[in-house]
Amino acid sequence: MSDPFKIALHFLKFRPRSVFEIREKLRSKKYEEKEIDKVINVLKKNQLLDDKKFAKMWVADRNLLKPKGSYLLKLELKKLGVSKSIIETVLKCQNEEELARKALQSKSRLENADFQKKAAFLQRRGFGTSVIYKVLRDKK
Repeated sequence: MSDPFKIALHFLKFRPRSVFEIREKLRSKKYEEKEIDKVINVLKKNQLLDDKKFAKMWVADRNLLKPKGSYLLKLELKKLGVSKSIIETVLKCQNEEELARKALQSKSRLENADFQKKAAFLQRRGFGTSVIYKVLRDKK
């Protein structure tokens, strides 16, 4: 069996990962928990693994490429094993209205769409009802 540290580094080569993702990857390779903990501690000590940095990067990338509301981002981060406290800290700075406007602007086909279609699109992107109404009312 190859070195768990090499596997973890190879996995981290493609994009930053959460502690949960590394742990699951090493578990899938049938490593013992003691070995997994050791690898995770070394990665943390060398600042190659940090859930807070990972979550900030994840949110920034999502908002840059395909703006989403806090609801969907929260689900994505939870699925990636990020703790609730980190998720809430990272999402506290979100400007939902600005992101909703940006999401609408990214879909030119919605430019002349009715209120219902725009609202449905924003809802699928994870924006809350109050944000959707505010953004769409201000549009007019």
